[in-house]
Amino acid sequence: MQMKKIICSLCMLLGMGSAAMAQTQAGNFFMGADIGWLNDENTYIETNNFGEEGYRIFKRNELRMQPMIGTFITNNVALGIYLDYQYGKVNDTYSFERNNIKTRNNRFSVGPFVRKFFPLNERFALYGHGNIGYGHSSIRTVQENQNQSVTSHEKYNSFIATLKPGIVFFASKKIGVDLSVRGLQYSFSKLKDSSESNNSLNAGFDLPNLNLGLNVYLNR
Repeated sequence: MQMKKIICSLCMLLGMGSAAMAQTQAGNFFMGADIGWLNDENTYIETNNFGEEGYRIFKRNELRMQPMIGTFITNNVALGIYLDYQYGKVNDTYSFERNNIKTRNNRFSVGPFVRKFFPLNERFALYGHGNIGYGHSSIRTVQENQNQSVTSHEKYNSFIATLKPGIVFFASKKIGVDLSVRGLQYSFSKLKDSSESNNSLNAGFDLPNLNLGLNVYLNR
């Protein structure tokens, strides 16, 4: 009897993942955007080579916007294209050297995405989202101390790949409200007109990496 219950539960779970909701049927499409923001400030106590204590104040602000449009190629699986914009601002202050570093970053990227939905009921669905993209970023840095100010401006070309989870609430037959996190992101960047490059792998699954989305789902 216990084995029968387990088999029945597995069948229900598989059916939940394969059953199509009205919004996610093959041939339908959707359009909308995700937005995310980050405000972060930390103060660190540090000691210099002479044993004197000082402070470091690190402030970071970031805005993320990602409009997209996609079509369902099969039930619960959508392919589409997205445009991503990110603006970042960092202020890093050191009391020892009376040094202040200000960084401003703008990044645009575009590319394809795939999204797989796993319906939970008529109103909610989980999803997995993956995208790759090619982008350009501009970074302006101003380093100030008590004697001088030095400004640098760098431009990068980037390749980005992202995997992230999310959940959608269908407020109506045509409106979906999303919550997702930044997830796992790989980035390769190359300085323009130079051989200098760098790559990074970052994970963002906590509250500061939360994104809010709104999408409109239209029938074929």
